[in-house]
Amino acid sequence: MSNSNLEFKCIWSSMSDNKHLLEGPALSPDGSQVYFTDCFRGTIYALDAHQPETPPKKIFSYDSLYCNGLHFLNSGKLAACVWKGLGSPRGSLQELDLGASNPPVPRIRVCHTTTNRRLKHPNDLAVDEQDGIYFTDMRRKKVYYHDPAKKQAQAIFDKLKKPNGIELEFDADTARYLYVADSGNSNVLKFEIIRPGEIRFLTESNSLPGKNAVDGLALSPAGELFVAERDEVYVMDTDLNIIDHAPLPQSVGRTIPSNICFIDEKTFVVTSYLMPTITHPTMPLKKAELFLGTIKS
Repeated sequence: MSNSNLEFKCIWSSMSDNKHLLEGPALSPDGSQVYFTDCFRGTIYALDAHQPETPPKKIFSYDSLYCNGLHFLNSGKLAACVWKGLGSPRGSLQELDLGASNPPVPRIRVCHTTTNRRLKHPNDLAVDEQDGIYFTDMRRKKVYYHDPAKKQAQAIFDKLKKPNGIELEFDADTARYLYVADSGNSNVLKFEIIRPGEIRFLTESNSLPGKNAVDGLALSPAGELFVAERDEVYVMDTDLNIIDHAPLPQSVGRTIPSNICFIDEKTFVVTSYLMPTITHPTMPLKKAELFLGTIKS
């Protein structure tokens, strides 16, 4: 889109012989850091939100585990979606107290559902005012809610092909609406929150162009929904109509946005990964890039 209001700049990249997928950006409660993951390496990085072009620092690694979405709890702890293996994954939500020790010691918050099934692939999460966590499980094809007072997670929606990104909209510090990206149908769904852990379907977007590609979601401070999709970053109003879109700058291979996190009213971070192309068929997931996005006006 030649008249897009969005522009992007690559501020960091990581490359090796191993798979890379940058994911899960989350702004710290004091607004000073953006934490994000290199998913397949299980590594969490911290980026200086005030000097985002300074290389990020590695703060923790799950080693043999994969780590995807991140979100800070009201307690100040960092919640993470963690899972193991692509064939038969075993997943959990975990918490890290970044200030208690160096390196921080992870604690499993929940790993089973109310039907006594193990979580498989927790992908992304959003936290309400009571530290309840809404999260997607891509392999279980469900949206869950975990009440911090409960030992198990309750499925609250299961009519999705491949649930992915998730975001909450607040009104007067209370979570009122839930947005969920369904990669399997390449669209976004909106729900009303009746009470914590109980939702009612409201509407859904039209399918976006990239097949099985819609990924992370982020509400801007102005109340617009930013959507990471295979070919571009899209902007929607809260009725899920597209109002803007723009691609990331392209590198060797095909640069794919994966998730989004706002730093302030006009600036946001976009995580990404590379897909192979006809001209570069051996490049899949071996390079990942971090972008700084700007709303121009």
